[in-house]
Amino acid sequence: MADLSKRQYLKYAGASAAALSLGVGGKLAADGTLQSSVKETTEVAPAAKPGTDAAPEPIFGPAGVGDILDYERDDDGNIEFDWVYLSFETEDGDIELDDVGVDLETELGKEHLEFTVEDSEVYVDLEMNDDGDQLELDIAFRNEYISFEFDYGDVEFESDGAGYHFEDDRRDVEYRGRFLRFEFDEDSGELEIKGAINLELEVSNGLDFEYADGRIAVDLDETELEYAGEDVLMEWEWRGGNHGYGRRSSEDEFEARRI
Repeated sequence: MADLSKRQYLKYAGASAAALSLGVGGKLAADGTLQSSVKETTEVAPAAKPGTDAAPEPIFGPAGVGDILDYERDDDGNIEFDWVYLSFETEDGDIELDDVGVDLETELGKEHLEFTVEDSEVYVDLEMNDDGDQLELDIAFRNEYISFEFDYGDVEFESDGAGYHFEDDRRDVEYRGRFLRFEFDEDSGELEIKGAINLELEVSNGLDFEYADGRIAVDLDETELEYAGEDVLMEWEWRGGNHGYGRRSSEDEFEARRI
């Protein structure tokens, strides 16, 4: 996986790189061996109210910071994970992720991506189809916005007009504004935004997508996803598989930790 997970995860959670590896949960002991740190959920039983015969039903105590979080896997190996406001599901390599102000969907093998972010200062609406031949992007930070569309060679670009640099070379576009810098290269199929929001999209060798805005971070590489939200650090990898009779199955690897 890309370096983002290790650097970003260490920054957010302060956990060891070994503990953040897929399928590994634990901490390094003084002798360097890896020890399990998976904790059982703690049950807390409140005291009975005056005049009652029994205490209320137990409630489950919250997981500690850095603890591995539970998830579900069906008979085909697909993942279902829910924690606070984050929901993540997979189906034969397709993924859906929903978090506070964040939506992400992909379809394996179709180079299809839908991604939206919306909060008080940031707005992103990205949709890509057909190996990048169709691409629509609306992105804004505070009062600066960019709208871009690429449709089988036709290009449309619009901004709020406050940028101080703009170049248009055939269908290649470069723009520099107050908070955002935008570049699109048709030959390489690369879209890049830097500044207050960082976004990179490339499809020449499969879907490669990265995004960060200071609140969340996404690193998606075709069949691998690393996501850092406000509450959860998550890693997922799909390795494919087959149950026979033409039926696909998933051999997902997954780990999520609370921040």
